[in-house]
Amino acid sequence: MTQIELVLLALLYEKDCYGYEIESVIEERRIRNWTKIGFSSIYNSLKKLEEKKLIASRYEEEFGSPGRKVYFLNETARESVREIIKKTLYSPERVYSEFSIGLAFSHFLTTEELKDCLIRYRESLEKRLQGIHQSYSEQPVAQNNIYIKALFTHPLKLIEAEIEWINDLLNQIKENNNNGN
Repeated sequence: MTQIELVLLALLYEKDCYGYEIESVIEERRIRNWTKIGFSSIYNSLKKLEEKKLIASRYEEEFGSPGRKVYFLNETARESVREIIKKTLYSPERVYSEFSIGLAFSHFLTTEELKDCLIRYRESLEKRLQGIHQSYSEQPVAQNNIYIKALFTHPLKLIEAEIEWINDLLNQIKENNNNGN
């Protein structure tokens, strides 16, 4: 199951929604801060979930507006969603990153090129850190809801640890250069 499918199932677990409403919730909760979800992929994924019989849809008429397709979670899928969420919490899959591949072959670079890349990467992490802090401060409900707070503080701690790691690596590179290695 893809990340977007899991997010959509979880949102539909909360309540029945039409496509644009799902997009609004994703924006409002800043879900894109921690997962990749494109606007067009929402509808594509809803279609796939319907084909898998995990969700269904119905058309609802609203006075003065065209009917809209409302999606809902099939009752039989409700327990599956809970099990998938539990599995994602206790058995996270290995994350593969392009950064790790670059690091594995960084010996092809000069020391100055490597330092420049690490500094630029650290700067991008610092920008992300600022963005998350800003999003968190703009979400008053986040400070009072332990689950939403966790969604903000988890990536903050990971980014802070990565920045610390980069600083340590840059210091090691500097010491190696000073020792003539």
